[in-house]
Amino acid sequence: MKEELQKLIGVEVLQSEPLKNHTTFRVGGPAKYFVKVKNKAELYTALKAAKAKSLPYFVLGGGSNVLVADKGFDGLVINTLPGELSIKGKIVTAFAGNILSQLIRAANKEKLGGMEFAANIPGTVGGGVRGNCGAYGKGVGDFVKQVEAICLDGNEFSLKVLDNEQCQFAYRESIFKQKPEWIIAEVILELLECSIAAEELKKMDAEWEQRRSKQPLELPSAGCTFKNLNFNNQEHEKYTGWQTNGKLAAGKFIEESGLKGMKIGGAMISDKHANFIVNTGNASADDIIQLISLVKTRIRNEFGVQLDEEIQYVGF
Repeated sequence: MKEELQKLIGVEVLQSEPLKNHTTFRVGGPAKYFVKVKNKAELYTALKAAKAKSLPYFVLGGGSNVLVADKGFDGLVINTLPGELSIKGKIVTAFAGNILSQLIRAANKEKLGGMEFAANIPGTVGGGVRGNCGAYGKGVGDFVKQVEAICLDGNEFSLKVLDNEQCQFAYRESIFKQKPEWIIAEVILELLECSIAAEELKKMDAEWEQRRSKQPLELPSAGCTFKNLNFNNQEHEKYTGWQTNGKLAAGKFIEESGLKGMKIGGAMISDKHANFIVNTGNASADDIIQLISLVKTRIRNEFGVQLDEEIQYVGF
């Protein structure tokens, strides 16, 4: 099968590749088959090959927002690498595998801005758009002009071009989360002219230092584990004063429940930032799942609030 896939895709295919080496959690079993792609054509070909061989497939970007099962993934993992990137005027066109933070800094050199809020968020352009990642009340989706996606319709893949409205962006949501068979291949962003690019670059660097002081970046994690909640005056009246940018921080509930530092196996709720579950060195995916379940149950019982995960599960 490995040789057949390589022939169909035209790119080297690895077998039994440990996925813990490709995720920021440093957790997860092997992919039965694993291939790296660096452009739309290779991504399209890899998806078609998986379908032709009746293999389950998963498209993995930077691995910063996923939890892979201990048993791994019994199919083809397609890893998108940095590739084509162009900047013309205020328009940035990027292959989905490009690193989001690098794109924002490349745009800064061309005196374009607007997305500085995401300059220190790990992951790829495709992953950032899929999850509409953001910070400080802003989201990447605000700057998306167009997305080209490879969409499975029945047994055939086709290219679909979606404008911003069709992407259905919401807080940490998009149409691509609702339709996992729609794979982001290329993103077109429309940024803003920035006359103070040098100053904005200094702010990005300062924000990175601030993150390092407040978040457990020295340990493997998937970033924030749970989504913040939309503040609703009626539902959350007793939590008035906790809201920031119209959101209630999931970490605030976890901290108030006294769960900071809680451990199951090698997984721990960070004592630096309560919305981070970290791998202290030997965590299994099962350890992390159990800790997530404990947090959700405790917060629901103590505060009447249901937390939802930001992370995506693979292979479960």
